[in-house]
Amino acid sequence: MLQDVSQKFAGGCMMLVRKKESAVVFLGTAFLMHEDGYLLTAAHLLEEDSEGLMVVPTSNPDDFMPISLDKVSAMSVSVPAVDKIHNVAVLEIDRNLRIKTPDHLGGTTENFSMGTSVLSLGFPFGHDEMHNLVVQSAILSSKVCSRNGNRLLLFDAMVYDGVAGGPLVSGDSGRVVGVVIGRFSPVEDGGDFARGSRPSGYDTQLSYAVSIEYGLALMENMGLDVV
Repeated sequence: MLQDVSQKFAGGCMMLVRKKESAVVFLGTAFLMHEDGYLLTAAHLLEEDSEGLMVVPTSNPDDFMPISLDKVSAMSVSVPAVDKIHNVAVLEIDRNLRIKTPDHLGGTTENFSMGTSVLSLGFPFGHDEMHNLVVQSAILSSKVCSRNGNRLLLFDAMVYDGVAGGPLVSGDSGRVVGVVIGRFSPVEDGGDFARGSRPSGYDTQLSYAVSIEYGLALMENMGLDVV
């Protein structure tokens, strides 16, 4: 079952990068949520600036791939919608594309119980020029409402910075239930978690995602249907 879920979403996970003059800087992960080329990611990755943003699709993740790719097929993206309060953003590929996406992408966190299996997908070591997609399995450890009212999903896997912006997927339903932000700290993330970072010396074994409903609401406000 988890293998089927992994294969369903692996092709839609992309590296989020920024082109700065002659350099390309890795930012994190984004994932497709609509056949017209719309993706979701974490808002804090955008750094107040949409200039030079690009996404890089992956090759067949089931093949043995080089750690670093010499050439990539990057696509420019714009940022039509951002929700900084809930740390989610919509990206749009700047091409007239129609991409075949699986059915039933968007999930819900209602009746989503602790102990349920989840998968996170992303590029944990992209900052170190490792361009391989990584899938991590975990269980939903807790559902938390932070001090500023945001709904967080805690799961028992230690994700690295490059996974931020990637999907958290229910192993049971095969639908996205959250947008991964990073490692969880009860000191910082329990309150204002705009950057998704953690204080030095207070690492935990848990990571967290924001509820997918925030991302779906952004897309629905744009007139996009995600089922």
